[in-house]
Amino acid sequence: MITQKSAKVKPMVRPTQFNRPQALEQSMYLFWQNGYTNTSMQQLGERMDMRPGSLYAAFKNKRQLFFEALDLYFEQSSALLKKRLKAGHSPMQNIHHFFELLINDLVEEKAMKGCLMINTATELADQDEEIKLKLQKMFESHEQQFCEVLKQAQNSAQLAPDKDPEALARFLLMGVRGLKVYSQTNSSRKNLQEMVVTLLSTLS
Repeated sequence: MITQKSAKVKPMVRPTQFNRPQALEQSMYLFWQNGYTNTSMQQLGERMDMRPGSLYAAFKNKRQLFFEALDLYFEQSSALLKKRLKAGHSPMQNIHHFFELLINDLVEEKAMKGCLMINTATELADQDEEIKLKLQKMFESHEQQFCEVLKQAQNSAQLAPDKDPEALARFLLMGVRGLKVYSQTNSSRKNLQEMVVTLLSTLS
């Protein structure tokens, strides 16, 4: 007979802590890979290592989870854009530097092709007004980053005074989006470099 005095008290086992940022990043990669429609909650649960009940408790539903994943992608891509456009060179050199690194990314990426924001626009923007407006604000934010650097280039006489920084920023962002889509089927460095040369010739 085991008495209260002689019984060994087993230490309490704490449940595994839910790492929300890590789980959200895994969902982002899955949506990026499969698209919104072709990603199921079961797949998300398996990828995020979460049971259905925990998944719904944390993120409510697939749409809410997707919105948070898209926000995370936007935050990461915005931070990278800012870092590359402010790499410590002159404004115009920073723009050229950005596109050099973009080409490297497009040539070297294997698993995740394209851009989650662009993929989402293609898949959902014409049928979901809320997502359309969300993406519009995201792209405008990236556009503004380009515009700021172009204005700096103009102030330092690296960009002609008759050039329109806002129009050029839209054009450059359109070029970024086009390069990302093009590279999904053809990631030839030579072809990408030729397109970038033509794209950047508008700044001369």
